[in-house]
Amino acid sequence: MSEKNLVRDSLLRKKLAALPNTPGVYLMKGKGRETLYIGKARALRKRVTSYFQGRLHAPKIAVLVNKICDVEVVETQSEADALLLEAELIRQYKPRYNTELRDDKSYPLLKITGDSFPRLHVTRQRKDKRATYYGPYTDAGLLREVVRIVNDLFPIRKCERLPKTACLYYHIGQCIAPCIKPEVKKTYDQHIKEIKNFLGGGKKSLIEYLTDRMHAARQRYQFEDAQFFKEQIEALSWMRKKRYHAQKQIVGVGLAGTAELKRTLRLVKLPERIVCFDVSNIQGDQAVASKVSFFRELENKLEYRRYKIKTVKGIHDYAMIQEALRRMLKELKEGKESIAPDLMMIDGGKGHLNAAKEVLEQEGFLDLPVISIAKQFEFIFTPHQKDPVVLAPSAPGLRLLKRVRDEAHRFAITYHRHLKRKELSRSFLDDVKGIGRMRKKALLSHFASLAELKQTPVEIIAEIKGMNLDAARQVKLQIEKITFN
Repeated sequence: MSEKNLVRDSLLRKKLAALPNTPGVYLMKGKGRETLYIGKARALRKRVTSYFQGRLHAPKIAVLVNKICDVEVVETQSEADALLLEAELIRQYKPRYNTELRDDKSYPLLKITGDSFPRLHVTRQRKDKRATYYGPYTDAGLLREVVRIVNDLFPIRKCERLPKTACLYYHIGQCIAPCIKPEVKKTYDQHIKEIKNFLGGGKKSLIEYLTDRMHAARQRYQFEDAQFFKEQIEALSWMRKKRYHAQKQIVGVGLAGTAELKRTLRLVKLPERIVCFDVSNIQGDQAVASKVSFFRELENKLEYRRYKIKTVKGIHDYAMIQEALRRMLKELKEGKESIAPDLMMIDGGKGHLNAAKEVLEQEGFLDLPVISIAKQFEFIFTPHQKDPVVLAPSAPGLRLLKRVRDEAHRFAITYHRHLKRKELSRSFLDDVKGIGRMRKKALLSHFASLAELKQTPVEIIAEIKGMNLDAARQVKLQIEKITFN
């Protein structure tokens, strides 16, 4: 293997190892940055790395793998969202191997019928000129799941032909019954317009689309419309929660985790709303805190917050937690936060808990339950017990707390890396001879910090898109002058 291929494979292996194991779409790139193949995955890292594990592939796939020089991914909130995005990107880029790797069978489409009160369903034929079609897609099963979600959220008809009397869907609130109430035509058309806007919108997931629509309605003071979108978001969150628990078997039936926490922690009420704080910093540099919120065991991303630490210098996790917590409590007092959590959670040990408790007492939130969870042994600390609460690894309550804690950690790390990239751009690369806008952009996409860049061999830096050996040497020459604390 040539030295250039060794460098390429080294960069690729490093990138594959850093891929998230979340749903999303992957784009396989050739040496000229052309898109060779686009696919979807339930777990991106697991799926993409499977191409490079030395297994025997079909001849066409083997040829594809040999040409891959880079992989880009787009994370989505669900595999169904990935399916829709995959089709949009394939339509946009028309990758060569998406054509060559298919067989001749007809792929499924989404169809919105063209009659007076349209319905949404899956088809494999594009015959009706009055209808609107989306696709094709690669997974009929997931596509039917998309139809089910949309039908649950938007009360349009499900029946193939309009009946003469209202059916069960009307009585359970999933259809506004145009069959017996033609006066709903205007409202019905608005529902169809929203569905078409989403399906034709490309990259946004349904929950992101609904969130944007809700914020836009609020800005226009259309509070009834904003409430409508808010209820759709909550309904979608409930459906995803049910599928998540069914597929992953995280908790048994219902809200087992919150029920166990109420009992074990001796809480007054069921902790439906759980908020968790975490901090992220490297030797006190670019310190940030994150707050994530879960409602009924499901991520409530509308209430996530990021805090860039302003008042704390150096390494002082307790003070950082206190600053972030004070800022949240201030927002509660000012009405910017709508409702206090049922349970406050801190990522850390007894010291982190005491720091948070001190702020709650100072700000007058004496009745707000607070706990901390330590990574070592997963001990749970409470203000009123000397010894930690210890739950079995399989306990639903501990699994829920770990999921909330891990999400807070992920959210904090993501923000910290974002700030480090901004620092890298602002304080260093602008002053390096031969590094212009395009080269700076390429370097920022590969390195999260100055330390990571400093540790990378000059030969690998030279292989990054737009770079060459002279430019890489200039980067290394300048970065060697920087001393890290």
